[in-house]
Order: sequence, then C-alpha cells, then structure tokens
Amino acid sequence: AYRKKIDALDPDDDATWLDNHLLPDPDQVKIRAYSTQSTHKKLTSLRQGSMIHIHDEEFNRKVEDTFHEAYMTHTSTSPNYQILASLDIGRRQVELEGYELVQKSAELAMTLRAKITEHPLLRRYFAILSARDLIPKEYRPSGVEQYYDAETGWSRMEEAWHTDDFVLDPTHITLYTGNAGIDGDTFKNRYLMDQFNIQVNKTSRNSVLFMTNIGTTRSSVAFLISVLLKIAQQLDHEISTYNPAELELHQQQVKSLTEDLPPLPDFSYFHSKFRPNPTTPEGDMRAAYFMAYNEDLCEYLKLDGTIERAVTAGREVVSASFIIPYPPGFPILVPGQVISQEILDFLKALDVKEIHGYRPSLGLRVFTEAALAGSDSKLETAPASPNGQPASEKVIAAATDSLNRSEAAKKKTKKSK
Repeated sequence: AYRKKIDALDPDDDATWLDNHLLPDPDQVKIRAYSTQSTHKKLTSLRQGSMIHIHDEEFNRKVEDTFHEAYMTHTSTSPNYQILASLDIGRRQVELEGYELVQKSAELAMTLRAKITEHPLLRRYFAILSARDLIPKEYRPSGVEQYYDAETGWSRMEEAWHTDDFVLDPTHITLYTGNAGIDGDTFKNRYLMDQFNIQVNKTSRNSVLFMTNIGTTRSSVAFLISVLLKIAQQLDHEISTYNPAELELHQQQVKSLTEDLPPLPDFSYFHSKFRPNPTTPEGDMRAAYFMAYNEDLCEYLKLDGTIERAVTAGREVVSASFIIPYPPGFPILVPGQVISQEILDFLKALDVKEIHGYRPSLGLRVFTEAALAGSDSKLETAPASPNGQPASEKVIAAATDSLNRSEAAKKKTKKSK
C-alpha cells in the first residue's frame, strides 16, 4: 500500500509532495521511541515513582552502553527500594488488570466532563476546554471539535484518535474559570485547597487541570461536582449583592481573563556579544549563563519604568538569567537575550505571583553596559574539560578581563581630558 501510494505521486510536482501526508519507507525506517512516564500520577507507585519506556530497534546495537552510563550518572547509589518495589507492583497490576482500570478512569473523566457541560449553573461560570479550544484546526483532519455531544455521547472521539495529529487525553480535564472572574492560581488555592482540601498541580491564567487515574472513584467525582456547584452558588450569591461599582469591577476581571489576554512575546534576539556569527540569529547561551556567575558584571533594573527608560535611550538591556513566569511555565527571557518592549509589556500585564528568576524588590538581573562593551571580540565559549564538564571559570575569567579592559579604557580617557 505504501509503495503503491508513493508511485502514484507525480515526482515533478512540488505541490503534490508538500500537500500529501508522507510516511517514511517501511523497508528502511527504524522505530526508535523513548517515553518517560510519571507512574505515581496515573498508575500505582509511591510518590516520585516514574519509568522510562523504550522501543528502539537500534538499542542493543547503538545505545545500550551509553544509555546505561547516562542512567547510572543520574541515579543514586543508594536507591529508595520502597519506590522501586511500588513500581514493580504497579507494573504487575497493569499486566493483570490494567485495561479495566484505565478504562474505568477514562469513563469517570467523561462523566465529569458531561456533568459540567450539561449543568446550567456550572455552565454559567465554568467550561471544559475541548479539542477545538486546545488544538489548532490544521492538526485535526477529522474536523471533530469536541469529543462529547449530548446527543451522540463520545462516539466521535475514536475517529479523532485515529486520524488527528494531536488529540486530548480524556483523563486530563481542563476547567476554564475565566467566566467566573477567577484566575487559575486563586481558584486552586482560595477555593479548592483552602475550602475543600482539593489539590491540583497545574494551573494557567484562567484554568485549572484535573486528572483522573486508576484510583479515582465515583464518589470522588461526585464530590468534585458538588464542590463546583457550591462554588458556583457562592459566586451567584456574591454577585447578587454587588453594588454597581463592585459589579463593574467584577465584569472588568472577567474581561481581563477572557478577552484582554496579554499575547505571548516573540523571542527578540541574542546580544552580539553572544552571537558567534553576526549573520545568523543563534546565540551562545552557555557563555552568557557562566558570565552571569560574576556578580560584578551584573546589575538589577526594576520594572517601574527604569528598564523602559534605558531601552528608550538606546541601550540594549540584556538578561543575565532565565525569567520564567508560571503560568505559562516556560522562559520568556534567557541569558544573553535582549529585552524587548514586547517582553516588558507582557511582564507588566501578568497578574501571576510566581515568576522564577525575578525578584520584585530588586528587579530583573541584567548585564552591565561595561560587561557587554569591553573587547570587540566575542566572548569565548566554555570548552569542555576532560570529564565533559564545562570550564566555566574560563568564561568568567574572559568576562572579567573584558570588564577590566573597559574600566582601564575609561580611566585613560578621563586622564587624557
């Protein structure tokens, strides 16, 4: 079937090859798949229990020795045998009754989705995000926008799983809280945790993530639904008592979480100090990272207008650390990256409390102008030492030497004046 399909394509028509979903030649392809699994979240094991699943046709011939060496490098010589034993029990349990248990957890997740979607009061404040909300249309050839429908149930989910490039795990339920005017972190802590002792790990600016697993019971799903109903009733009562000013404030909060979402900033660029080739955009993040070890080469600038004034004055303000707001949970600044106005606008618009790498009392950690000036030559990249570790002290020495030359040049200029 593969050869028949390929032979039917016009070899001279570029559009044909671009528009067709191509697969590798089965006579030549090698399947090499690695997957890590947090077993303690979905199956049976003690906390921190996880596994690495391997399906690699080249494992014995090319990978086995280096894989085991890397594995031993990152594990302890004093392993926790309780965790290992629980993983072995979990593996055995899945072998004996895994299909039934996983099917049950998926059914309970579907029940939770259906109840929240169909209940009129819950629909007013909450929504379950569907494939339409989370997966771009071009990655859903099936055209299925949501797996559940009140009339047909879950019948279309299997179709999507067979044809779509990306699908939703039915046991992961993303609850949208924007219409309630409550951000994800507040909903997690003030409502679920403080009032009802329900713990969730993942939140976004306007959502929280629930997960079912093989330990989930019907009573726990019923309890969660009853909790959401109590919260919805509480919101209903609070909103009914608002005066016009308070109601306007609530509506602004809802709009902030549903419409006025700060767009994720694009990556700006690396400072020329950390670009080995000025004609290409890639940067040497390692050099910037180790250069920041020297506190004399860094300073703090606050988000109170100080950085904006520096940027407006023409200075290239360069981050000396990773800046990671949570949510979304990935860096918007990395060492050596120039801070753009777009990034500053995003940071100022965020209403999250957790930003790794940022100290509100001090500001953003950036490189000094003197550290970035110095010599015209690029900062040398940290070479690998014989044991494979980066020789960070050489980078720091190079950066310090650059700073010293810059300071000496300034003194010489002052004397000549």
